[in-house]
Amino acid sequence: MSSETETYKNVMETFVLEEITSQLENIKDYNKKAEYIKPSEVATFALNRLPCYYASCTEGIHRQQVRIKTNRELQKKIRSVVSQALSAIEKDPLRQSTPINNQYKDRLEEAKENIPKLAEIVPEPELKWIVYFMETFLTNLKNEQVSQQEVIRLYYLLYYYWEDSQ
Repeated sequence: MSSETETYKNVMETFVLEEITSQLENIKDYNKKAEYIKPSEVATFALNRLPCYYASCTEGIHRQQVRIKTNRELQKKIRSVVSQALSAIEKDPLRQSTPINNQYKDRLEEAKENIPKLAEIVPEPELKWIVYFMETFLTNLKNEQVSQQEVIRLYYLLYYYWEDSQ
């Protein structure tokens, strides 16, 4: 696996978002309903029912855009699925959902604040070993080379080691 960050995009997302915007503009009483319609939920509903068109370079994105634009059946399906998504999401205004970004934002900020403190507590050689271990572990986890039991075992080992050191 290369060390540079892999970047890829599902080109279908752009077409779905454009269709959502178009259909939202045509909804009667949209201002009254806007608080109940979350475009991210509509997009998720729709994207889970449409084929993916991934690309990893600018040329690939362009090729995928042409494939989607020139496929009349796919264009109809996008319109239909977005319409279904708007109906499904709008039907349940009391359903609660917490956006993914907000759910982890506080934890991420806390982690960022504690990194400099960690450097003060843990000697540099041990810190380097911890970073190496975690990178390797996460890579193996991503490549499905780690079992669920091993993840649970590691969690408890780290938890109890941390508790003992406190």
